[in-house]
Amino acid sequence: MERFLSLFDSNPKLKRLLIDNWDYVKKIGIIAALALGVFVVFMVTGDKDVNPVTKEANAKTISADEVKLAKIYVDIGGEVVNPMLAELSEGSRVEDAIQAAGGLTEDADLTSINRAEFLEDGEKIFIPARIEGDSVVDVAGTTTLVGGKVNINTADSTALQTLNGVGPATAQKIIDYRTSSGRFKTIDDLKNVSGIGDKTFEKLKDYITV
Repeated sequence: MERFLSLFDSNPKLKRLLIDNWDYVKKIGIIAALALGVFVVFMVTGDKDVNPVTKEANAKTISADEVKLAKIYVDIGGEVVNPMLAELSEGSRVEDAIQAAGGLTEDADLTSINRAEFLEDGEKIFIPARIEGDSVVDVAGTTTLVGGKVNINTADSTALQTLNGVGPATAQKIIDYRTSSGRFKTIDDLKNVSGIGDKTFEKLKDYITV
């Protein structure tokens, strides 16, 4: 204390003021010392990572981004340049699958295709051929639609299901019948297929041919 007060010998009034209020002077000094200490600690550690949880949070964010890039596989065929099993990013659309397969052929018919539709893993996409004149030729080169009528001897399951009242099960029965019994000689032979009676045949006869 004496050494500190000797600094103010040239100013007796200030020295006396300090002596009279020494308790306050000590408190102010302690507060100033603490403030200086906090400032020094902050300057030394301020540029360091004092919150390791942040790194963990960033790691979780990266993992989430990686999940968004998961792959899916879709089977695209029909009127595309390269029918294939395409590997695409999750969230891809039908148009992405078409581009992966090299684009469309000149005969492609997109009337019933929604190119903006999102794809799911394992999905199958078939691009049909457009109608030219009175006939449609499928991928195998077989005429399945003649004069606006479905050829029940050559149509695949998809073509058969365009007929009113024919679902996947009935279409498969038609295919199984002609495989085991041979080609239909007349359209009336369709009534030999299990599940196709007179009423069903009446609805179909104007839309089928052999």
